[in-house]
Amino acid sequence: MRTISAILASTLIASSAVFAEQDLLSADSILERVVEPASPKNIQILLEQGITEALLEVKGSYFLFNPHDGSKISSGVLGKRFMVHATEAGIKWGEEFPGFFQIYLQPRTAETSIFINGIQYAGSVAIYAIGGRINVVNDIDIESYVKGLLSLQITHPLESEVMAALAILARTNAYYAVSRHQDAFWQVSASDVGYQGSALVAPNSAIEKAVDATRHLILVHPMEGKNLPFATLWTEHSAGKTAPYHTMFRSDGWAPPRGVDAPHAALDRKDSKWSFTVSKKALADLLDIAQVKGIELFTDSTSNKVYALRAKDGIETHDFPFLELQRRLGRNRLQSSDFTLTLKEDSAVFTGFGKGIGVGLCLYSASAMAQNGDNAVKILSKFFPETYLLNLNAMPGKRR
Repeated sequence: MRTISAILASTLIASSAVFAEQDLLSADSILERVVEPASPKNIQILLEQGITEALLEVKGSYFLFNPHDGSKISSGVLGKRFMVHATEAGIKWGEEFPGFFQIYLQPRTAETSIFINGIQYAGSVAIYAIGGRINVVNDIDIESYVKGLLSLQITHPLESEVMAALAILARTNAYYAVSRHQDAFWQVSASDVGYQGSALVAPNSAIEKAVDATRHLILVHPMEGKNLPFATLWTEHSAGKTAPYHTMFRSDGWAPPRGVDAPHAALDRKDSKWSFTVSKKALADLLDIAQVKGIELFTDSTSNKVYALRAKDGIETHDFPFLELQRRLGRNRLQSSDFTLTLKEDSAVFTGFGKGIGVGLCLYSASAMAQNGDNAVKILSKFFPETYLLNLNAMPGKRR
């Protein structure tokens, strides 16, 4: 199986101060300054880890390779459907493959489809046998991966320029994962990113059009002489400010070091207010601690977003990063990281504004900008200052 082994080559086409004036979806309007040619990549996604078996089905013709050296093990024309599992001698999928503890299933034609436990996946699939159990990895081109990911994450219609911006951000995040873990057997886990294959990608949908229109375009952030893809996120409503990635996640993510003001969301801040009350006993149960004697919030100094909560039970302290706290309390109750907490005699009152983690692109503001005539490039330059657009499919000396 191919592994990703190189940091992206840098092809700067415009600074954030300049590309705000360009038309993202018109290829003729973008001037590419090629520093070094780069090619699009694949991403490896961990679908299952440490399981005893999985139902592996291929419909159509296929090849079966040894990913260790690329040699062909087998092939088929009519498809195949069997449980795949590890034996002491190797991997068994209908027939046994003695001596092979890794197999790589690749479609032979575009019409061939692969299913793991009933879920369809584009690209190819690798099976690794380790200690009598198997890991299942999907090897897929990043463009198809982005379509599958956004098809689950974007559940309501958005302006076309906002969709284009999201496609670039999702692609940027994928290249960040590939670059950060280029020598690993997989770069992301399907359960962590919410990836559920390719079956939900609707032909000619707004998502497919946005991904195709921005094909191979990502953002890069200059760091230590390199232009690197970085961790990207979006939030539904920032309530007026976004927090930098490193503050909320305690990791740089190669991302810009500061958040930004979001005036459109600031004007709507009061209308985005939310609040809920929970008893101290219920809160202690949700946090899995004995009791709640005190609470301390850790906030970003510029945006006041809460990146962690420390609960005191009288003897010990217990720390909860925002996403873990939100998972325990529920997204419908703890709607954003922009909140305060008041402890009363028997209860705790959470009061906040906006919706989402508060990092990266503010969808509320982006929609307002698009409705005012701003294109995707200007939207991106607003929320990701000091970054650049990169065309990964650029050729040296070529102007688009």
